[in-house]
Amino acid sequence: MKYKVVILDIDGTILPHGKTLSHATKDAIQRLKEKQMKVVIATGRAPYFTESIIQDTGVDSMVFFNGAFAFHEGKEIYKSSMEKHVLEKVHQLSNDFQHPLTFLGDTSFKVTHLDHPFVVEAYQYDPWKPELAPPQFWKNQDIYQIFLHCDLEEESSYQTKVPELDFRRWSSGARTCDVNLSNSNKAVGITKLLEKLGIAPDEAVAFGDGINDLEMLSLVGMGVAMGNARDELKAVANMVTLSAEEDGVRYGLERLGLI
Repeated sequence: MKYKVVILDIDGTILPHGKTLSHATKDAIQRLKEKQMKVVIATGRAPYFTESIIQDTGVDSMVFFNGAFAFHEGKEIYKSSMEKHVLEKVHQLSNDFQHPLTFLGDTSFKVTHLDHPFVVEAYQYDPWKPELAPPQFWKNQDIYQIFLHCDLEEESSYQTKVPELDFRRWSSGARTCDVNLSNSNKAVGITKLLEKLGIAPDEAVAFGDGINDLEMLSLVGMGVAMGNARDELKAVANMVTLSAEEDGVRYGLERLGLI
């Protein structure tokens, strides 16, 4: 198979957690471009959490919010926000359970309880810091993603009562999870982008490490799980590479003969 595009997750894939983009990974991306290979970023992050990565990589086609927002050559081609009645249900439940929420719009994010320990923990290593959400924030903005800050065992109540949404924990020990539309995931945004590029899914390679990468790796012709990936992801991958800390993206691209 002659692959035409490489799709890269950020955290835990091209970016080791808590670290910066390595020279080896930057070089691998540059070598792909020199070979006229299209490179796409597909992340759970919001656009405003991704600016430095975009600058470092020079990538101009991106999928954000786990598939709810897609850009091609810097121009928006797809977006899917949460309906207000669904947001109302989550907001009410979070009030009942006293769990903080972070609401993520297209240009800004706000949190309902700034000083809650789960919120402090969620943002402790990030350069961006949340601001307090005005009471009407989620009503006045298009919301594409939510962070629910709660313990793992408390998450199921939300999933049962709000089936329109999908709840995925950041990691096994995290006290925060991504909340997205249940009919939206990275594969949805990537499909929109591939259609724009005129590239079939089986002509794509994708690298990922998290549960939010399951649909993406299942969609493409060559799904590559990082060495640090969850076992559930490795089970659906076509190949497992080294960890992000070991420059697994470069190693995987070399194994595939793409660089």
